[in-house]
Amino acid sequence: MKQRISQFPSSTSLTLSFSFSLACACLLLSAQLVTAAFTIEPAIITFFADKGEKTAFVELVHTGGDPAAVQFSVFERRLDIDGAFVREGLAKSSDFVVHPAQVILYPKERANVQIQYKGKGKITTEKAFVLYSQEVPINVAKEEEGLNMEVKMTTSYYTVISLDVGKPGKLVFVSSKVIGGGKIEVLAENKGAGRVKMENLNLIVGGKMINDVTGKSNSVMPGTTRRFTFEWPRAVTAKEVRFVY
Repeated sequence: MKQRISQFPSSTSLTLSFSFSLACACLLLSAQLVTAAFTIEPAIITFFADKGEKTAFVELVHTGGDPAAVQFSVFERRLDIDGAFVREGLAKSSDFVVHPAQVILYPKERANVQIQYKGKGKITTEKAFVLYSQEVPINVAKEEEGLNMEVKMTTSYYTVISLDVGKPGKLVFVSSKVIGGGKIEVLAENKGAGRVKMENLNLIVGGKMINDVTGKSNSVMPGTTRRFTFEWPRAVTAKEVRFVY
């Protein structure tokens, strides 16, 4: 008679399985979530370039958790054709000095940081940059009794820096085409010296206001092109389109 092999684990394997699970649970329990939080104001840093302003300040406020080390960098701001902010491959700007370049904030503490523009030449059109405020990550620590991991949750901000020349923007029709699904796109270029803010933009086609339109996430900067898409049965011409803002 053949011996029947039991499909149930032995008491030894159960013990090993339980011990392994317990060890994993202990390891997870030893991982401590370490957090620190801060805010930065204002949301937009404006230099009135037409008035010769070259210095501005931001305020950092510690809002909870452990001490936070925050470092600063200034990059050229890039938007894609749909108005979304592009974070990858940003070019660092040499037109600004940030002092101090790094700040350590303790609970409930505030700190002021100076942003100084040192670019040369007269600014004739509005330009935009971003101040990147990044919390520096903290460590993985070992203690005598087992492994104690500190998992750091970091905070970072991209704050817009605007070099305002006090002049308006001007959206001009470039082209239109059918993109499928009953929709079309309209390309427009800002040929003015200042930005065109999207929160007040109304797109009117053939005398009809378009309510559901993409491409309104950020202002259109001088010399840049923006793509707007919306439902329409055919491509349109410049005479049919009006930008009201």
